[in-house]
Amino acid sequence: MIKKIVFMFLVLSGSIFALTFDAVVPLSGSANPAGIFYTKVPKLPSSMKLLFGLSAVVPGRKAEELDVDLKLGFNKDIVILGNADVYFSFNNHDGVIRTGDYRGSDFYTQSLNIAKTWKYPLTDRVDIGITAVLGELLLNGEYQLNVLSQVNPVIGMKISIF
Repeated sequence: MIKKIVFMFLVLSGSIFALTFDAVVPLSGSANPAGIFYTKVPKLPSSMKLLFGLSAVVPGRKAEELDVDLKLGFNKDIVILGNADVYFSFNNHDGVIRTGDYRGSDFYTQSLNIAKTWKYPLTDRVDIGITAVLGELLLNGEYQLNVLSQVNPVIGMKISIF
């Protein structure tokens, strides 16, 4: 599933000569400390940005497993909330080693989230602010709705390559 999503992203993005994206990274360790990257994709409407997040928790001891989290979604103006993120959060089953019933898949869809970020500029390229996950619908068999499940301080930056 993830391979198909990444393939679709590469197909939709077309040829990229210059890469410009915004990055938002949490300042505190949280349950899923994924940095989020925003970029415009030519096939999407001009008011919408593609959102991609990735994190890896590297264990301190040899006996522990590497943990990987992924986020995939979009950033768009939503009627009541304003500019907000809507994304799926993916997690791996039991670390990177496939065990039990999960031998055929790497990741599962953990949740559907709606988050809002408030940023204030420090310099022309660096912002500081907070991100609040306003709603989180757990899809990993629990089927719960959590309201305001996380509030994290973040730092944002504009990155241009080429």
